[in-house]
Parts: sequence; structure tokens; C-alpha cells
Amino acid sequence: MNHLNRKLGPAENLFEFLHDLGAMIGVIVARIEGTLTPDILQQALDLVQKRHPMLQVHIIQSADGFYFESKDTPKIPLRVIDKQHENQWIEIAQDELHQKFSDGTSPLCRVAFLRSSTSNDLSEIIATFHHAITDGRSCMPFFDDLLSYCEKIAAGDPIPEVATMQLLPPVENLLASSLARNNNLEEAQEKSSQEIQSPTLIIEGKAPASNRRTCLVPRILSQEMTIRLRERCKQEKTTVHGALCAAMLFGVANITSTDTPIHLSCSSNVSLRKYCEPEVKEDYMGCLASSIQAIHTWTPNTNFWDFARESKAKFTHSIRRRAHICQINSESSIQMIKEFIPPFLEQSMGRTNTINISNLGQFNILDNYGDFQFKEFYFATGTHVVGDNFWLGVVTLHEQLFFTFTHVVPLVSANTAELFADSVIDTIRKACYVPIF
Repeated sequence: MNHLNRKLGPAENLFEFLHDLGAMIGVIVARIEGTLTPDILQQALDLVQKRHPMLQVHIIQSADGFYFESKDTPKIPLRVIDKQHENQWIEIAQDELHQKFSDGTSPLCRVAFLRSSTSNDLSEIIATFHHAITDGRSCMPFFDDLLSYCEKIAAGDPIPEVATMQLLPPVENLLASSLARNNNLEEAQEKSSQEIQSPTLIIEGKAPASNRRTCLVPRILSQEMTIRLRERCKQEKTTVHGALCAAMLFGVANITSTDTPIHLSCSSNVSLRKYCEPEVKEDYMGCLASSIQAIHTWTPNTNFWDFARESKAKFTHSIRRRAHICQINSESSIQMIKEFIPPFLEQSMGRTNTINISNLGQFNILDNYGDFQFKEFYFATGTHVVGDNFWLGVVTLHEQLFFTFTHVVPLVSANTAELFADSVIDTIRKACYVPIF
């Protein structure tokens, strides 16, 4: 592998700071059908690491800041676990969200393989990432490459020499010329600041950051319901993302059992790939995402599809005025953020929004990779230190929506989280078939 070295950009620096606090570690779970052996998986993992530069680096600190460095970075570690029960993957994924990457030369990715004892059962590949090297969309090329190599190795097919992809500069550098041409940037920043109100937050219990824990609640929307949702969104002149925002906001209103208006904040993650110059292709891994926030007011008379259209309109308006680009931090803002976060972690239990949605959209992956079939896909970010009341990672795979809801205990109880997730799914089903709300 080539020697790689570059300084972290502002966003990457922020995620390194948050990682030091134990925050924002990402975990991705692929549920696989087929007899996959640890030996094949390790060989494939080595090839994926050789292909992607962000998997070859660790982080070092120099006098002038933090750097990605590839010298002496070992192979990505693979932990093999014999599966004991169906939902064991949830327990392992939750544990991974709370395990920081060790100092030194360790890579910023690790993988656990939960091996099924029977050929007709699902096995799980659980990949954990430092947020400075990846975002949600980067999970897709990682698993696509990994299973493609597994297929070739299992079949005994020759594998061409793997060339390491280009190490990209920080996203701020890729966006620089676009920002320079944005004459309305200051106006957008001002409007973003004005829109941030005090939202309703759901906090049932309190605990110091060290005693808080991110938990996962997975759900699946069937093919029939996923197709129906897409069709209904077209009829209602909104988007699936707008409907998801509305369903999440209705879910919060349902569990609060309120009959008075409430203000709810909804944050959405936005990929920056197409805003870069040149545009960053989907097969690259990196920290290439931002977010936008909107405040919505819910009342007992709120109509679901009106809410979905409002969510779409606010999202589109924010994109047009480049609010997502305003969220990218400059070097000068990093110190201010670092000073703000520690007291905020306890005063507000680290909660920033009522809900956050990371919608990866359509995962265009093969139905099978030889003997291996990609059946389910889940992803989450650890929000126990800082984050949202309810976080949702969602992806469309094989005409199904896969949901990964997260909540933090004891801020939100497991019972409340289950009720919330069920309410969101039930709201979507009812909205697709009945003109309610």
C-alpha cells in the first residue's frame, strides 16, 4: 500500500474530538444468507482495505494538529462469534457503539462476524467505524466491495491486482469554490440561526454521559407497504423522506399524549458528494455529509400529508439556500464548538433535536453474490453523549424499507422507544391506505 498522510479537515477534527468523548461511533450491520467462512471474509476484508485509503489510516497528533497516517497501520481486525440467538446481533451492535478505537496505529474500522451454526439461518457482518473516515453512504460501497470479493474468493475466480483509490482532501476543500460563488451564504447562515427555536425534547430520566447508553430498535416495512408508500407520496406531491419526517414527528406527538401545540425539531442528514468539485462518486468512502434542521409545530388537527408536504418544502428550501453547506465548520469554529459541548452534555443531557433522520435512499446492491445473499441492512450512530431524542437510519433495499431507530437510556426508556417505533410504522401504514389526520 502507498504511504498516506494528510491533515484532518474541520469536520473530521470535530468527529475526532467527539470520538475522544465516546460519541458518534458508527455501526453497520449486514445480515447475510449463505455459508460464509471467516477465512473468506478476512481475505475479502484485506482487499477492501487495500482499495479504500480511509481504511488504511490511523490518526496521529502533531504539533500543528491531527493527521491521517497509514504507516504501520495493521489489518482491519476481524472478531468471529458463534451465534447463540436470533437477536444477538443487536446486542453486539449496541456494544460496538460504546467502544472507542484504541490509540496508536489501530485502523479506524473493525469488523465482527456473527457466524450462524446452520446454513439456512442468517449470519451478520457488523462493521464499526470512526466517524472521521465515513458517513452513512460510505457503508454501501464498503459492503458491496466486501461481498463482491467474498463471491470471487469462494468461487475461486482470479482477482485483479487491487489499486488503492485516491485519498480525497477534506470535504471543506472540495466545497471551497462552490462556497466562494455563493453570494447568499451570510444570509443563509443568518436565517439558519433565526430558525433554531427551543424544541420539545423527550427526557424521561437523567444520567451523566458516562452512564448513558445508545440502544437500537430495528423495524422492516414490507415490499407491499414500501411500494404503496412511494406511490402515495407521488399522489400527495411529497417525498418518502417528507413522509418519514412526518411519521417521526407524529410518533413523538403520540407518545407525549398531548392535546396542545408543540414545537418539534427535525434534523436531516444530507450527502455533500454532488456539491463537491469534482463530484465525489458513490464508490468513495469518506466523511462527506452535513445536516439541516427545521422546526415544525404539531397540533391535534394536523393533517399527516400536509405535514409531509411541509417537511419536503422546508427541506427543499434549506437545500436551495445551502443551509447544509453552512453547517460545515471552519477551523475558527472548532474551538468554539469544543468549548460549548462539555457543559451542554449534562445541562441538556446532550440533546440537540427532537428527531434526526439519516435516509440513505435506494441501496442498489445485487440480489446475490454467488452463494451469498444480502438480506437486511441496518446502521446507527452512537448518540449517548450528544445527539437527538430519537435517531433513525433508514435505507431502501430490495423494495423494502429497513429502519434502525435509536434512543438513549435512561433518557428514554426501552418501553417508550418500542412504542415510538411501532407508532411510526403504524402511522405510515394508516397514511398509505386511509385519508386520516
